[in-house]
Amino acid sequence: MDSIIEDVNRILENRRIRSEIQSREKTDRIMEEYPAIRRIEDEIDQLEKERMTLSIRGERSEELEMRLRETREKKQHVMEECHITPEDFLPKPFCRICGDTGFVRKSGSDGKESMTLCGCVRSMLAPLMLRRSGVGRYPEYSFEKGAKDFYADSPTIAAVYDRLRILAGKEMVPNIVFYGCPGKGKTFLAVSVARQYALQGRSSLVMRLPDFQELAMEHRKALQAFYLAPQKERDIEERFAYLSEADLLVLDDLGVEPRTANHEADLLSLMDKRLLSGKVTIITTNYDMDSLRQRYGSRFFDRIDRSYKRICFREEKKA
Repeated sequence: MDSIIEDVNRILENRRIRSEIQSREKTDRIMEEYPAIRRIEDEIDQLEKERMTLSIRGERSEELEMRLRETREKKQHVMEECHITPEDFLPKPFCRICGDTGFVRKSGSDGKESMTLCGCVRSMLAPLMLRRSGVGRYPEYSFEKGAKDFYADSPTIAAVYDRLRILAGKEMVPNIVFYGCPGKGKTFLAVSVARQYALQGRSSLVMRLPDFQELAMEHRKALQAFYLAPQKERDIEERFAYLSEADLLVLDDLGVEPRTANHEADLLSLMDKRLLSGKVTIITTNYDMDSLRQRYGSRFFDRIDRSYKRICFREEKKA
């Protein structure tokens, strides 16, 4: 993840440098084409140096200030005659929205301003996030598919689908457990949310519980190993860390994994890390809530009860 951030920052820095170079080259061309502007600019520079000298001495000259104002007005007049504007001397960023900083100011409903990723950065991140997310295993699972294709017989879940589509677009999806009957679209909806996050340049990851269990065991063995090839060790550590770092994590098919000595502890540790860091987790399971409590115990279920919304996927009676 750090390497991706470094790459994006490097691209933004290169864009800013390129804009500065292009701006200086354009300024030089203007000065060469219109010598009168260059002479006035040189005069302004000299007057500003004199003002700085006086300022350091603690002095001020009204005559100097008047000459400076008049010279600037003269420059403005000459520029208008030459059809040159002040903007012609400014750098032209690749992205006019963020000025190649990567961030834009956003006002919330409470009137407070916050910084959010610009669309130009999101477009750079989207292909990378899609590759890392694991949604490629579900090519047909996306909000583009439409609720009517999956939830035609379930108006309740269709309404949930519409709501989550809006929340995913705003990156405001809460922690959720999708539970209930198999084959009702729990994984479809969870993966659709993860795909939308990735398309918006946010990190997401879809992982089935057996795969999580295998990765946790592999990570534990790597920590206990006397020696492990450095590249393999880094790969395991990065994949395991991404479980905690991803903005949105889908843990799919809770309950199908075999029971092992460390699995429940690994799962609780992951949930706690994500809750503490404010990361979003979506869990899908065919178990009902009572069965989850019986299998995973009160410590696990307390976290579900306290921090997750629960949505039941069930057979709906036809009118």
